[in-house]
Amino acid sequence: MVATSMEGGAWCARDISLRAQKKFLSRVGGAASARSLVLDEHAAKLLDQFLSVLRERVEKREAEKLVKHVIKAAVKLGVLRRHGQLSAADERALAAFRSKFHTVLMAVVSFCEVDFSYDRGFLQDALRESHQSLKAVVERHLSDKSVSRLAGVFALASRGELLDSLFAGQIDDDVIKLTRMLRKELDRGLL
Repeated sequence: MVATSMEGGAWCARDISLRAQKKFLSRVGGAASARSLVLDEHAAKLLDQFLSVLRERVEKREAEKLVKHVIKAAVKLGVLRRHGQLSAADERALAAFRSKFHTVLMAVVSFCEVDFSYDRGFLQDALRESHQSLKAVVERHLSDKSVSRLAGVFALASRGELLDSLFAGQIDDDVIKLTRMLRKELDRGLL
């Protein structure tokens, strides 16, 4: 599958989400289910901004692959959840993931808003804990390939040199824009 989208050759999170949903839903549901799972506008904009930030720091193809894997995993878990395929233990693990990932997002925002607050070790630990919570669910319901892809997502996101390039020293405008978007969504209670 090619990483570019249909939108004039520009890569777009919404298009990747839709393709992932179509592929997965072709096995488990119909067209009505597909429409209800499309990324909302806010999530698509956040992922597109995250992609812009990543493209400046890692190889373009690797950045696009990371965001695509995030979208696919979210779509698959959403489908499983909507179809009642997750156990109470799975739901608790997902709640733990959301809580831990919320901590990651709050830390990212604070690193941009508060001078000299960046703590690479804290962020790497929080990402590792988030991954472990999510992995508990993903291993039970998704393929080994999906589990491996998510491990790759968290491995890339936890790279010390990547984190340092984002938050150590002068923070660039794309990162500031992303953190403002995150702050807005956090304040609205959506993340």
